[in-house]
This record gives sequence, structure tokens and C-alpha cells, in this order.
Amino acid sequence: MPSTTHRLAAAAAALAVLPGVAAAQQPTGQFSLSPLAQFAVAGGYSLVVGALMLAAAPVWTRNAIEDIFDDPGVVVAVGTLGYLGIVIGLVLLALTLIGLIVTIPGLLALFVVALIGTPLGAYAVGRWLTGLGDVDNRWAALAAGAVVIGAVSAIPLLGDLLNAVVASPGIGLLLLRGKESLLG
Repeated sequence: MPSTTHRLAAAAAALAVLPGVAAAQQPTGQFSLSPLAQFAVAGGYSLVVGALMLAAAPVWTRNAIEDIFDDPGVVVAVGTLGYLGIVIGLVLLALTLIGLIVTIPGLLALFVVALIGTPLGAYAVGRWLTGLGDVDNRWAALAAGAVVIGAVSAIPLLGDLLNAVVASPGIGLLLLRGKESLLG
């Protein structure tokens, strides 16, 4: 049976190879950032905002991660399907003049949820990965999650979809907490 160190080394090697695989993909002719730049932007954003969350609100962040791990299936489903459903609903609502007034603030609110939920989701994924290796360090978990979200963001064509999957636990938790605060 492989040791924890070997598993962590294998996972790190797999993540290190992803940007190279992404760079080998054929360009689509559209302007886009290089895979390395996408890796740096997505990973760096999650690392910086996640560090701010851990430093400024450590109890809230710890409780959020515990809530994610209490029922991860529901949180991921709400993060993925709820986000998509809200976007589609707001776009359909924008077809009416009155709906357009609601759509703009709705999309801005959803954008804020994604800005906070993405690093939270990356941290949750990093926490899960470091838990596999019996590492109990929140900063290591944040760094691992930032590497994961950076790596999946660098993959052409599938990067946005994989980024949404990694971010979905954080977005789902924020949507669920928002629903609870609205409905009591």
C-alpha cells in the first residue's frame, strides 16, 4: 500500500503536468491568455482571496468548510445547478422590460457570490486533498486548492467547466446560506 507521502507526490506530479497538457492544445484563433497566465490568475486570485478569508474571518471560513463537508453532494449540486438555473432565469427575465430592472442587480449579486464562492470552493477541495494525506494545515489546504483551480483553469475548452466544478461547493454553500437568511 502506498504511503501518504507517495500519494501526495503523485497528486502533485499530476497537477504539475496539467498546464503542459493544456499548452499542447490547438489554439482556437480567439484572443486568450496563455495556459500559464490562466493558471497564475485563477490560482493567484483564489490564493489571495482565500488568504484574506482565512485571516479576516477564520471562524466563518472554518464553519463554512464544515458545512460543505456535512453534505457535500447537496452543496455541489446547488452550486452547479443553482448557479446555472439562476443565470438562465435572469436571462429569461431580462426579456421583459420590468425583468431587466431585476436582472442587472441579480447578475451583479451572482457575480459577487462567484467571487467569494470560488476561493471558498478551492479551499474546500484543497482541504479534502490535504485530508487524504493526513495534513491538517489550513494554509496548505488553501495552497493545494489554489493549485487545483489554477491547473483546471489552464485547460483549454474544459477549463471553464472544471473551474465551475471546483468552485461549486463554495458557491452552493453561499446560495444555501442566502436562501436560509431570506426564508428564515
